[in-house]
Amino acid sequence: MTLWEARLRAAWADAASRSGQERRFRTQRLSPDLRLDVHAGLRFTDNALCLVIEAPAPAEAHFEAGGMRLSTAADDHGPLLVLSLEDSVRADLFTNVCADVVAAAAAAPQGEELSAFLARLDAWRRFLRDRRSGLARHEVVGLIGELTVLVDLLRRDSSALALWTAPDDGLQDFVRDGVAMEVKSTIGTATALRISRLDQLETTGLSRLILMHVLMVQTEGGETLRDLIARVLSLLPGDNEQRLFQNALLRRGLMPDDEEARVQPAILVRAIEAYQVADDFPRLTRSTVPGAISEAQYEIELRDIVGFRIDAPQTLADFVGGGA
Repeated sequence: MTLWEARLRAAWADAASRSGQERRFRTQRLSPDLRLDVHAGLRFTDNALCLVIEAPAPAEAHFEAGGMRLSTAADDHGPLLVLSLEDSVRADLFTNVCADVVAAAAAAPQGEELSAFLARLDAWRRFLRDRRSGLARHEVVGLIGELTVLVDLLRRDSSALALWTAPDDGLQDFVRDGVAMEVKSTIGTATALRISRLDQLETTGLSRLILMHVLMVQTEGGETLRDLIARVLSLLPGDNEQRLFQNALLRRGLMPDDEEARVQPAILVRAIEAYQVADDFPRLTRSTVPGAISEAQYEIELRDIVGFRIDAPQTLADFVGGGA
């Protein structure tokens, strides 16, 4: 149990021990050390767990997902921002989310506490909207491939984190100035690349599309997702960029406490290959299949796209340099 989880549970228990009152929430301030005025609370009408902050919030911050709701209220002192548990069976997850967003606020520079809180909560909102559990093994492999490419880009340009669009539901994994890169990762001997959506190799609206293939082998003592995350963090230029990356990982589906995903598999990158997705590249896209086909998954044989291979290091260099 983390420090903030323990403090939250203790504060909720203290609020529950108090007699009823006519206010909307029974609250207990979480910590005098927090610059953000955060209270653990119980809603008066039904004793639902809440996290209450004495601060206004933009209207677009409101949401309901995963049995949780972010809304606004008011008391005699002014506006309140309220994160409430609407599904009691998810109390443990709610506690984890509250502890995580409070930790983000506590670590933020002075004056940025509320924005850090809301940014981290938005990452959780997207996770809760899209998922019920953490990453499956094939998704971990895919994330390892994306971070392998991201490390290469950051070594060439420390601002390249902004090019990673996969966490924000981008059609491709990396995009810059109309040029996109879609990353596919394989472990062991691979004969084909799996394309999971019709949009992934769609070139409409792009000046260029590159298919990157990260070839890996599983090996004891190899690099894990945790190792890759540490490498990315070391390449980012400041605390703000590191917070943005941590939020991007959550939006991408990696829960803060998913230790299994962080340590398995351990891999060694054998090579990174690049392919130019030209007009005659073999693929299925939304613009070329009959309209009645709403979605499709398929595989591309690697032996049949050898003629489209291009120089991967130069392609990555050109991508961050704007010359791809």
